[in-house]
Amino acid sequence: MRLRIALLAAFLWIALSGSWPGGNALAQDRNSEPVLCGSVDLVILIDTTFSLATAIGEMKREAQTIVDLLETVSVGEYRLGLIAFDDSIRVLEDLNAVPDPESKADAVRQTIRGLRARGGEGGPEASDEALNTAINGLGPQGRSQSGSFTGDWRGHSRIIVLITDNKPGGFDDEFVPGVDDRRALDYASQALSKDIRISSIIVPTSGLDDTPDQEAASIMRAYAATTGGLYVETSWAGFGTAEAILSILKACGSNLLS
Repeated sequence: MRLRIALLAAFLWIALSGSWPGGNALAQDRNSEPVLCGSVDLVILIDTTFSLATAIGEMKREAQTIVDLLETVSVGEYRLGLIAFDDSIRVLEDLNAVPDPESKADAVRQTIRGLRARGGEGGPEASDEALNTAINGLGPQGRSQSGSFTGDWRGHSRIIVLITDNKPGGFDDEFVPGVDDRRALDYASQALSKDIRISSIIVPTSGLDDTPDQEAASIMRAYAATTGGLYVETSWAGFGTAEAILSILKACGSNLLS
């Protein structure tokens, strides 16, 4: 019921305004001052298939800037997590600040800088199950997953940033309309019930222009619309990914502040 109400509100917004709530975060003035978000829990879910090489490269180059901004908007009270996915899931950094935020931030920076884009043949990826892991705190038992996500969400601003170029396909590398998309949006509903906002960054990679896969884009918009997060389309191949993450953090992951 909560999911239906949220989606209905999103569709009404589209009908009245002609756009998704939150729009494109890159439309925000890049020189705008960030707001103070209160304590922040931030988990980045990153597609590490080869087509995301440029996006990963931008994250690696701007890892210090991303963490610095996170420290600013949270006034030093933040926790970080990082999950990589393709057709399986790797929990690289659990959501915590152990032993302290500064040490955790350094660990996350190093983990980001160690990311490698590899594999992938254009098919759906396990982005939906990565969301499931982060939202519901899942371990590897019975799942195509390494590492456990045990961090409890408790920050004032609870933000998931999901970065991919493809549709969700669970662990079977297949997207079935009416099945995989509904399951993915059910995870968005679960995030909403826990006051977690999903901000979606979609990367156009299927051609040589800035047009993303439209089915994937529709689902990514729905994640943001359902939870009150932001939806962002980067330039071709992922140019602008780091700027998109910074824009999301400046808005505390909320389309109401973008």
